[in-house]
Amino acid sequence: MSMREEDILEKLRQDVPIPETVQKKAEDAFASIKKDAQKTRAEGKMTVKRSSGRMPRKKIWIFVAAAVLAFGTVTAGAAVYMQWSHGLSEGMKAEQEQMHKLEADNMASPVNQSVSEQGIKVTALQSIVDNYYVHLAFKVEGYEPEAGKQPDFEDVQIRIDGQDASDGDFSISRGFYNGLVQGNEGKAVYADGTPLPEEGPLEKYVREDGSLEYEITLAKENEKGYFIGKPISVELKNLGEITIDGHIPDIEDTWSFAWTLGGSDRVRECSPDQALGDSKAIVKQVEISPISMRVVYDFPRQEIEEKGYNESGEEIISKTYAEAPWLTGVRMKDGTTYMYLYRGPGSSGYLSEDSDAYALTYGIDRILDPDQVESLLFVKSYPEGDKLLTEDDLYVVPIE
Repeated sequence: MSMREEDILEKLRQDVPIPETVQKKAEDAFASIKKDAQKTRAEGKMTVKRSSGRMPRKKIWIFVAAAVLAFGTVTAGAAVYMQWSHGLSEGMKAEQEQMHKLEADNMASPVNQSVSEQGIKVTALQSIVDNYYVHLAFKVEGYEPEAGKQPDFEDVQIRIDGQDASDGDFSISRGFYNGLVQGNEGKAVYADGTPLPEEGPLEKYVREDGSLEYEITLAKENEKGYFIGKPISVELKNLGEITIDGHIPDIEDTWSFAWTLGGSDRVRECSPDQALGDSKAIVKQVEISPISMRVVYDFPRQEIEEKGYNESGEEIISKTYAEAPWLTGVRMKDGTTYMYLYRGPGSSGYLSEDSDAYALTYGIDRILDPDQVESLLFVKSYPEGDKLLTEDDLYVVPIE
């Protein structure tokens, strides 16, 4: 039953205790409101009276209640967005609207935990979590790798709900963000648009402020929703550089973090039931999230022979199964085509020993709006040499 306005105001006149968390949230809200108001005043639109110090708890309740009575809810203009890592925003070609959508869905979540050891500060910045993948970003301050060397931690230990990778059967890829991304032609380009040098790409590990960013991706393609809402612990050990002789640690120590992952199962699902030419593959099910894609085909096994060589250099023949046509890209409703979307790790293969159901799952190299995908693009054949895929090389599968 709703409460009349005078009843609400009467309640507010009572001197009731206010939880500290409510106090803090309210003060943060006022700080944001005051900042917006000062900006508006600078534009000549209004005048506000400045104030400082902690607002009395009772006034907080009265002020907030009056605002709710007047407006019903907080306006979109008061939304506060988290600070994304450069590696995940640049590296996944994210636009502001896409990032905000992932935050609203709880797919992208801040972590903001810092640990300092021997003058090196490492901050767990954020996570992005969907049904099959986790992206983690860490900021490293106080360390300057030698020019031309690849920085890395010697060892990374990750546990999900107490299970490590071997127990939980999830895979890990990791490394420092180097400023390079995969362009729409399948070749490396700088995320900031800087032209590549003629002698080839030079990795840019150190940002303008002297910091580096470390990225970890986790994948579990055979269990939907495995990571969402699970406790995670991360240990980064021995910071140094990778050389021909292996990893050489400059700082031997451990930076440890623990928190609970967010995540969202938001996904676009469809069942095209479309054959891919004469490949014998039929696209049965598709799942597209903003950060990954999964396709299940009906694909009768086709045994093939492959030539290889043993340890003695002798030619041998091995038998295996043909692979289903690879999902390489998408066409959006506005006509934009994105190709070579793969951002590992990923997996492909039959779902069981006695099944013709074949699945392909992988993380994608950009943040997509699944609802804006018009068609899926599968590889029919690869062109010779370094030529790029064209539409003649593709199966185009519209989805609804």
